[in-house]
Amino acid sequence: MPFASASIGKSYRNEISPRSGLLRVREFLMAEIEHYVDPEKKEHERFDEVTQLRLPLLDKGTQLAGQTTPRNVSIEDAVKSGTIDNETLGYFLGRIMLFLLKIGVDPSKIRFRQHLDNEMAHYACDCWDAELLTSYGWIECVGCADRSAYDLTVHSKFTGTPLVVKEALRTGPVKVERWQASLDKKLVGPRFKRDAKAVQASVEALDQPLLEKLAAKLNTTGSVTVDTATPLADGSSSVELSRDLLTIQKVTRLETVREYTPNVIEPSFGIGRILYCLLEQVYWHRPQDVARAVLSLPLAVAPTKVLIVPISAQVQFTPITRKLSSRLRAFGIANNVDSSGASIGKRYARNDELGTPLGITVDFDTLANGSITLRERDTTSQVRGPEDEVLQAVKNLVDGTESWHQIAGRLAPFSAHGQNDD
Repeated sequence: MPFASASIGKSYRNEISPRSGLLRVREFLMAEIEHYVDPEKKEHERFDEVTQLRLPLLDKGTQLAGQTTPRNVSIEDAVKSGTIDNETLGYFLGRIMLFLLKIGVDPSKIRFRQHLDNEMAHYACDCWDAELLTSYGWIECVGCADRSAYDLTVHSKFTGTPLVVKEALRTGPVKVERWQASLDKKLVGPRFKRDAKAVQASVEALDQPLLEKLAAKLNTTGSVTVDTATPLADGSSSVELSRDLLTIQKVTRLETVREYTPNVIEPSFGIGRILYCLLEQVYWHRPQDVARAVLSLPLAVAPTKVLIVPISAQVQFTPITRKLSSRLRAFGIANNVDSSGASIGKRYARNDELGTPLGITVDFDTLANGSITLRERDTTSQVRGPEDEVLQAVKNLVDGTESWHQIAGRLAPFSAHGQNDD
């Protein structure tokens, strides 16, 4: 421990009433992490990476006070005060925030809302939703819950296989009291016949809290009902066991191994909702021309990173654009060449609306000295430099090792009639 798994795939919810466009649908793509932890050790070894990150928290207390404005609180303070239940849950909330910022979500349109007691699952310790603000209001896009031991307990119950962790006790043997259930096999075999093994497996899978409850009921009523992992021969999914068949008692024994059912912390991402909210937030129009729309997808998300445009459709530019495209592909950078007869401005504009962050222009100076221009989508500013330097700048931008501000500071600014955005 800890142990984690991640999965991504389709989810289907037949009971959903589709509405709100693409936000509430019956079939949707989800990504989930199942992070299993020792219930007595919910610290996280990388918690220090997010302690100073401030989250906009709409906690239970704020909601019950009738307020809707989140409090900006550091994760460290939120965990210390008990607003967030434990370090591991706090760590994943921090990572969710960093992920949303990285893909381009507006930080002023993010909040983390804590589930109230009347909406939280009975087995959960704590649960938060990352909500994004759109024209539909605040939309739940990511859930992050400490689901206690519920998942593995239910799996154990229905499979008849205990899903527990066993760890050697470092302090040596200790005396422990445990509830122990025993079946009288001489009576169970003839009574249940071919169902005897299923009954035995179901009894062995009972956890300590349930055994304690069954012991009290057995002493009071003389019989208890136990759910079975698989249907019995008569089609039933439970069996009634009387005191002559089942004995439940508390025993004291020396143990050298600690046995426990792990708790699970589950971040769950609604991919479709996240993308819908992101696209709505990053779509805008240039103030000087409302007909020119821009999709400000960051490089980490944009499917096409670079547009390559020759100044004209003359064939002498074709070998250069092909070479540039090939070199970018060798870097693993998706690019597109637009050698149509439209003006440079129009080619820029239509790719701005597609969300392409960068543009490389090949012109007559390229033929003369090998230099090319590099354009940034949102600011429309351009720089110029030798081919190798510009391509390295593109790679640095895609890798996140340099910002556009840094690139603009070391490459020469460029502006030329015929290559602007007007």
